[in-house]
Amino acid sequence: MRDLDSRAPQRVRGIASPVVSPDGTRIAFRALNALYVVSRLGGRPRKLTSGGYFDSDPDFTPDGRALVYSSDRTGTPALWSRDLTTGRETRLGASPGAQTTPRVSPDGRSVAYVDHDGAVWVLDIASGARRQVTPALFMPGRPSWSADGAVLALAAVKPFSRRFREGTSQVLTVDLAGGELRYAEPMPFRSLSTRGDDGPVFSPDGRQLAFVVESVAWVVAVDAAGRFTGEPRQVTHEVTDSPAWSGSDALVYLCNGVLRRVGLRGGPPRTIRLDFTWRRQAPPHRTVIHAGAVWDGESERLRRDVDVVLEDGRVAEVRAHRAAPGERVVDARDSVAMPGLVDAHNHWHLRGRQWGDRQGRLWLAYGITTTRSPGDPVYQMLETREALEAGTRVGPRFLGTGEAVDGSRVYYNFMRPTRSKAQLDLELKRALELDYDMVKTYVRLPVELQRTTAEAAHRAGVPLSSHYLYPAANLGMDGMEHVGATNRLGYSHTVSRTGRSYQDAVELFVRSGMSITPTLFQSRALLDRDKSLVEDERTRVLFPPWEYERYVADAAAAGTPASPWSREILAGWVDMVLRIHRGGGLVICGTDSPLDAVATSLHQNLRAMVEYGFTPYEALTTATRNPARWLGLSGRVGVLRPGAYADVALVAGDPLTDIRAAAAVRRVVVGGVVHQVADLLEPFRRTGAAQAGPVLPAAPSAAGASEQWWHEPEWSVHACCGE
Repeated sequence: MRDLDSRAPQRVRGIASPVVSPDGTRIAFRALNALYVVSRLGGRPRKLTSGGYFDSDPDFTPDGRALVYSSDRTGTPALWSRDLTTGRETRLGASPGAQTTPRVSPDGRSVAYVDHDGAVWVLDIASGARRQVTPALFMPGRPSWSADGAVLALAAVKPFSRRFREGTSQVLTVDLAGGELRYAEPMPFRSLSTRGDDGPVFSPDGRQLAFVVESVAWVVAVDAAGRFTGEPRQVTHEVTDSPAWSGSDALVYLCNGVLRRVGLRGGPPRTIRLDFTWRRQAPPHRTVIHAGAVWDGESERLRRDVDVVLEDGRVAEVRAHRAAPGERVVDARDSVAMPGLVDAHNHWHLRGRQWGDRQGRLWLAYGITTTRSPGDPVYQMLETREALEAGTRVGPRFLGTGEAVDGSRVYYNFMRPTRSKAQLDLELKRALELDYDMVKTYVRLPVELQRTTAEAAHRAGVPLSSHYLYPAANLGMDGMEHVGATNRLGYSHTVSRTGRSYQDAVELFVRSGMSITPTLFQSRALLDRDKSLVEDERTRVLFPPWEYERYVADAAAAGTPASPWSREILAGWVDMVLRIHRGGGLVICGTDSPLDAVATSLHQNLRAMVEYGFTPYEALTTATRNPARWLGLSGRVGVLRPGAYADVALVAGDPLTDIRAAAAVRRVVVGGVVHQVADLLEPFRRTGAAQAGPVLPAAPSAAGASEQWWHEPEWSVHACCGE
């Protein structure tokens, strides 16, 4: 298990989205919730931004004098330029939506970026006018410009058929003048490793594309339109991520948290050594919370008039109240102190760039002090994990993994298509060297490779999860995500289409000891009875505008004629997990957010459990000590007892009699640091939308082609996991 307590300096490994300056002398990247630049020779990086907001995805201007990047400092992700000499910041071309993953054109006049729906736009810097150049795509990669500025290339998924959503991540080129969208496999039946920072990237001279396939780097000769004119050539033989051109004859890339450089004319790669460390934030020495009552996460009743004494980030004592002169005291006599909640299934960076700094604040505002991600882009995950632990970002504890290990076909942009034992060895090397907190195997990974993964992870003491109960239970897997999700083995489904489960599935969970994380998507059907979570100020302030609009629409849909059917399915799901729970199995609460609503859906899941048979106490254990047990953190997370982490939610009301009280958070404590809910909201109360720039008519390429049937906006919010 990763050391979660050391305060010794640690090497920064969360280096996100590195890029190289046009003259090859500097490298820019995001780390520890800030942007940095460092010499190509290594050394100590220079911090450029540190405002506490989410600054990401830097790109050098052609003259190397400035960086263009995305920041949510004005409320939503917008484009900014920073002069590297003077530090002067300029906002570029305001838009009502998100502006993420920017790339500056070779002439410096335009910026290509991706919006919150997955559509690619081009911004004219001088006028502020923007033009849409692709339809909405499902989780596309970062655009790259051809040398003449006439073509964009990016990673995009192309399904194999209308029947199944999975396909391969391919090179999509966009002819900005002619309007053609053209897909090309990087190699026959192969897929780009991810649709994040793994290319395709045009070389500065426009004659080559670089990308990562099967976790090693390749380059291929292309013409001016980005069409391949030769066979791809492998240029690395070690774990490779985030390739960036250094001139047109070398690549800089990441290998298990280390920057490396390799020339294309031969010779071994060399390490770019950084003098760059971080250490865990030192918590307040001592705080006494005087609570009106305490639920300790274990007892089935409250204790009244209690002090919870916190020292050095831990619970030191839970005692009957007594005067504490000279102590730092939090007066919570009007509140119930309870363990901070755990969301055991979310994907912080599925839409992390769009949510920005809001996401961590929202979880805390709803009393969620620990999150577990079973799949995220690895360097985005690492950067966020290190930033949270260093105290440079506001949010809960974050335990996670990188990309899920999948088979030859993929759907989400953070799946690793894996075709062989040799490639699996690279994937496991990355996972273990970067200290994943868990490993996720996905739907199409062959059973034998899943067995190999389980054996290797367990040798390292790392737990695993997947979408399968069987044969996973016989392979040594530790958990199953969702009550019934995407699944390529027809005999392995655990619930019927009507949400019902037979006793054999329940018994297999109990006997095997595998956990189940239900992710009760259908719990939103209960919003027609109670919209308090939708209307809550925390939700209204901290949801990005487009996410809030979608949430309001979901709440409205809960009152339609389909709702009784959704509630019937939900009742079946809860019946299954209740039988597992009362049979002695391990149920851990998670949401799959942001596919479901961030933070609020955890409370909606708990309310659904209680609605259909769980007691409030039983439901709360699935979001406190049960996930702690799965994570190997029993006694440290999900309870209030001496030695536990100082993670506390102070709520209005008794959650053991009214489960809704668990969401009525007044203050939250994580690692001994006390947060007022009002303070968590404050940065996004005072942000206002800038006057949006003009929108030009969409380019012909924005319409797509009739044969490209998957270019439909709803693919950006495609159903998942039992819906």
